[in-house]
Amino acid sequence: MYQCGIRQVEERHVPNQVDLMVWSHRLDLLALSNFKGEVQVHRLHWQKVWNLPPYKENVLVEAMEWRPDGKALAIGYNTGTVYIIDIEDKGILGKYDFARETEDFHEYKNYGIPFIRWAVKAGTLENSSDYNIYDDSTIFLQKPLSPSTSTEESTKLFKENTEHTQLSMLMITYGSGYIFMSIFGSYPYGSIHLPQITKNEYGEYKIVDITLSDDFSMMQVLYIERQTNNVFVAFVNTTVLSAYCEEISIVANKHDRIIHLMSHLDKTMNSITEAWEHILLEMDTKMAYYASTVPEGGVSADLLELLMLGVPSDELELFLLQELTAKGLKKFGSSVELSYSTIQKLVLNQLNIVGQNLTYYLSELRGLTRVSDRYKVTGVEENKITNAIRACFAFLNKCLELQQVIDLSMRNYKAFFRWLFVVIVRLLDEQTSSDIVKITQQELTHIADFLYNFDKVQSDNNESTTGKPVKFNLERLGQYLQDQEIILLPDDEDNPWHKILKENACLLKENDTIFSISEFKKYSLVQQHKHLTHEINKLFDFHDKHIAKYFSVYNNIKCYNGDADMNWKENLRISQIYDTNQQAFMMAFINNKVPEEGLHFMSVSTKERICSGTLSRYTFSSSLIQEGNNILDENLDILDIQFYSPEYLSLLLRHPSIADSTVFVQLPLKIALDNSQEFNLKSKSIAFNEQVAQKNISPLLDQSVYKVLEKMSGFRIAVSGARKVSVVLSNLQRKVRVFEMETNGDEDEEDTLDSTSQSNITPASETSHNNTDQFNNTRDITL
Repeated sequence: MYQCGIRQVEERHVPNQVDLMVWSHRLDLLALSNFKGEVQVHRLHWQKVWNLPPYKENVLVEAMEWRPDGKALAIGYNTGTVYIIDIEDKGILGKYDFARETEDFHEYKNYGIPFIRWAVKAGTLENSSDYNIYDDSTIFLQKPLSPSTSTEESTKLFKENTEHTQLSMLMITYGSGYIFMSIFGSYPYGSIHLPQITKNEYGEYKIVDITLSDDFSMMQVLYIERQTNNVFVAFVNTTVLSAYCEEISIVANKHDRIIHLMSHLDKTMNSITEAWEHILLEMDTKMAYYASTVPEGGVSADLLELLMLGVPSDELELFLLQELTAKGLKKFGSSVELSYSTIQKLVLNQLNIVGQNLTYYLSELRGLTRVSDRYKVTGVEENKITNAIRACFAFLNKCLELQQVIDLSMRNYKAFFRWLFVVIVRLLDEQTSSDIVKITQQELTHIADFLYNFDKVQSDNNESTTGKPVKFNLERLGQYLQDQEIILLPDDEDNPWHKILKENACLLKENDTIFSISEFKKYSLVQQHKHLTHEINKLFDFHDKHIAKYFSVYNNIKCYNGDADMNWKENLRISQIYDTNQQAFMMAFINNKVPEEGLHFMSVSTKERICSGTLSRYTFSSSLIQEGNNILDENLDILDIQFYSPEYLSLLLRHPSIADSTVFVQLPLKIALDNSQEFNLKSKSIAFNEQVAQKNISPLLDQSVYKVLEKMSGFRIAVSGARKVSVVLSNLQRKVRVFEMETNGDEDEEDTLDSTSQSNITPASETSHNNTDQFNNTRDITL
């Protein structure tokens, strides 16, 4: 027998009105959102872990859901954006943007995020249980190091890139009846439009709850028709998720690797750009200042004249002796050499390795798509993978070209700085070693080529401004690190590969991965990187995936007649759960606008493909908590409901006589099921019609199932049977009470779930430096 023994842990007043409360089923953590759009995470004893402000002003939280392992939290905002937040440090693990714009008025329009569900499939994936040497990429591939020197950043970059042992599915509802599905919360499997599979393509729905069966073969969707506010429940055939879970998880794991490599690539490109801009900023500034004092093209002309005649102009002599100086020139020479060396290492040890790894995983993915009978359902297309591979080849080729440019530039720079140093020494009439003064004819040729190819002076307003520094690029490397076409193209006439392609044009036609490098000849490294990113995004863009054809509806039942004035978020309180033991979906809802209707309860078995179901309408009378014969028996208003577990439904009732107290009830679902009546799922009539008698369930319950919460005028509850905890929110939404739920015989059982560790989660004081800037540095998916 269940004993509703509730032990109060904490009672706290909160500074802002609380809106949503969600327990983690894995850790003793409670996520709260308030009316300022903030999200706070607390431990059981109300120790704050962190506080996350909204990513911009006037944004509110509409839905929250924990990842099954409890290490991440999905937050849906009313702007149609969903962020997946790392519990340890508030880092952003992913972002989805479901905002839309109307084509006619070009006005921002969205439907928010009504509901988020993160389900996990029962059982272990076969591909994660046994070691397969053919799937072990570490045998063939090098693991790139972090471009940052921080070991912590390197660890964080790859900490999510692990093999998953269970299939988990993040489902987000948005728009007029759309359900977005993401494997592991990272791989965008696709989006289905519920009106299409319910054969009502012109209907506009608000999906308010989703529940998957434990084997992912069936989905129960509760939705509201926008025009009538009628409540429907649809039972969707999702056998494709169950039958092809191995294939879907394999593709999702490869997607995770590819996305993490792309993130690594982005960081490395930033490091290369910063290395270049930081080291050469001062040199460019000095040269730009000199360039602004002479006519356009005068820099190259003055330096070439100095090289040929050995006599500098007055302006150049002044610049060499006062601006550059021999000491400054040595410093510049070593700085440039260090900069080039750093960039070359990043290209060799980072870009090349990442590019090779990307090619490997993309080729693996393309091989899988050719097994169409197994991997067609994943929605990944071979031609898009081929385009991504081509973009990866082009990027690797551009990296090789950049290495050659760096080698050439380093040679020219050394000769250039050595020559200028000799000129300055001679102008100062200083004695120096003959070995330093001596310059070979080959070095002179290199210097002449170097000076001849000086970039032209560029002004921000395309006008020459005397005496004012203007933009000035010193040599060839800089053009590869800008988002524009390169001007000084490499000489590749003697390239043997180009000769082969010219002599054998058939190679380009008969092979989809062999292509002419001239296609990307004018691309800079930055442009090549953007092209690769674009092709990868196209590959995993689910807008072109038509996964809805793999889903169908077993039954679509009209449950409840709403009214035009009903606000589903404020009036309807809904909860769903799947009972693994009984193989049945259970649903309960109340309408606070019409409290006399009581609790609507429905159970539908999935054992025989949705052929049987039961439903009932229950009320709770004051006789439940009052003793004696002289009792004015009246129905108690139900304030909130939520499934505690497949065995119990938690309810919050208004106390019949004490205004500032409420009643917490744990309703045994066995009693609710035993007193329900069967109904025909094929019937076209409304499920909760006048023939469904309203029953007072109080006489069937004893005192062990309820607890009076004194001096607590309740409003909302949040419960977790897995963690045996609950929280009650007051009607002013400024006070919360946290409880531990106790059951007979359960206290001594070993709890196999994880406990929150001080070392695993960073306290709020250590993460206070993180602010809304982190929202801007996230790879997102715009829908």
